[in-house]
Amino acid sequence: MNEVGEKLKEARKAKGYTLDDLQQMTKIQKRYLIAVEEGNLEVLPGNFYARAFIKQYADTVGLDGEQLLKDHSDIPKAKNDEYSEKVITTQTRSKPKSSSIMDTIQDSLPTILIILLVLSIAVVFYWAVVKGSNDSDTPVIQDKTSEKQDVEVGSNESTDSESENDDSTDQKDQPAEEEPKEEPKEEENDEKEELNITQTSSNGGTTNYTVSGTIPAKQQITLTAEGGESWVSVSVDGTTVDQSLLTDGNSLSSKFDQDSSTVTVVIGNAAVTSVQLNDQAVSYAEESANAVRQELIFEFE
Repeated sequence: MNEVGEKLKEARKAKGYTLDDLQQMTKIQKRYLIAVEEGNLEVLPGNFYARAFIKQYADTVGLDGEQLLKDHSDIPKAKNDEYSEKVITTQTRSKPKSSSIMDTIQDSLPTILIILLVLSIAVVFYWAVVKGSNDSDTPVIQDKTSEKQDVEVGSNESTDSESENDDSTDQKDQPAEEEPKEEPKEEENDEKEELNITQTSSNGGTTNYTVSGTIPAKQQITLTAEGGESWVSVSVDGTTVDQSLLTDGNSLSSKFDQDSSTVTVVIGNAAVTSVQLNDQAVSYAEESANAVRQELIFEFE
């Protein structure tokens, strides 16, 4: 294993990079870089990160990281059992075990609530239609009789008052013709209220976004692993609210309020991790194509 570390160290020196330079370029902590060069992989968080750090180190100093991992079979491979145990431990801390009956009730609860909601809407709609049809007969008759009375009273008035009423109604109708001009403004406001996620800056390992438009009262960011495993964490206004090791096909959803100003997401394996903010997909910056670790910072206007 030390042979790999020597190759990486020689390639780094050939490029003229110091460990501090490499830390800034790869976003990998200096103590982990030293451990890779010395072959002391026990210091690293696990086998998955050992292989990821070696590959990113090699790619940064001009070596082929994939080929280096293939040529050295002594580099430990990630074990699914290790990650599954961590995931199970995390789940047991957040949720107590329940009986199979409770699991069945919890699984069926959304369906039951939807059925009850549909039935309630149907009952309310039927009641409104029936009540509306019963109540609509009498007011119509009263309106017609009142109209007849108004016509009879109006027939006894002079023609001068009729002409004055006509002039006044004409004057009242004129401003009404100008009202449709305000409709385009409402359409423009609707367009401005859409949620916009704009990428403002990126240095490869860290990307900044600005979120504007209509911000939902309850917001949500979702991280999904597809094709591999990835460690992720979510912080809201400087406080970590969620962190987990995602296995292939699993997701982590974190909810936060409309008043939140900054959300920071750290992704350990960006190549297999997709990001959605309020059901809208978020794209990585082009500069981060070769970076394993990604830090996404969302600023809300």
